[in-house]
Amino acid sequence: MNSARSSSGEDARRSFERLYVAHRADVVRWGLRYGAGRSAWAEDLAHDVFLRLHGHLQTLDRVEDLAPWLYRTTANCALNRLRNERSWTGALARLFRSEQDEAPSPETKFAGRESVLKALRALPPKERMVLCMKVLDGKSQQEIADALELSEGYVSKLTARAWELIEEVRDEA
Repeated sequence: MNSARSSSGEDARRSFERLYVAHRADVVRWGLRYGAGRSAWAEDLAHDVFLRLHGHLQTLDRVEDLAPWLYRTTANCALNRLRNERSWTGALARLFRSEQDEAPSPETKFAGRESVLKALRALPPKERMVLCMKVLDGKSQQEIADALELSEGYVSKLTARAWELIEEVRDEA
């Protein structure tokens, strides 16, 4: 009986390891988006997500269709982490710098990327999540609402609020 239990435990471990290898890169990529490019933050988030997966693995119906569960869990974990963070600073002004006629230098390209990351960090957590899901992940309003367990109207409001904040910064620059 003990060997049957051991075999079952070994199968569960192998199953989890297989799922981790198959989906880790996606979870980290989503974490990089929601964490505005902070790799350590994204790695920590991925760790939290896979801890949740480990705890819920027995309750999931089909592990073959795990991607939507991981996406929703990653978004919810990220949103919780962002809510807990209190130090959101950074300027959005460089994000909206007028385009130059000549090709940008590598330094300018890097500064532009940094500006985008700073802009994302400056947005409130919910607005950031919705904007990333919409713009970077290409999710529809309904998909975002389902993933974050919000109403479509609230998702629309958050999206509009995010763009308003960005417009305010653009006008200030």
